[in-house]
Amino acid sequence: MIVSLSVVSVRKGHEKQVVDILNGYVQKEKKAKGCMKVYLRKAINNVDTFMVYSEYDTKANFEAANRVSEEKMKSKKIEFVLKPHVLRAFYGNFE
Repeated sequence: MIVSLSVVSVRKGHEKQVVDILNGYVQKEKKAKGCMKVYLRKAINNVDTFMVYSEYDTKANFEAANRVSEEKMKSKKIEFVLKPHVLRAFYGNFE
């Protein structure tokens, strides 16, 4: 199992927009091959900080999600891309 965490801080006044974007990401990532769980949580001590927690069943599926993110970043379209595993990634069997 691969666990991926991302902490996202937002400029004041943009929380609603970012929540909508992150919720969209979570819904899309839930359908990704090998994604077992993905959650969005808001920090209790900071209203403009969010955490995205994702679990993938294998390293191969985790890397596939990474490749999709990299391809989106290379495209000329301006679009939100979340790469939680770039910020923090924990590899190993947590069972």
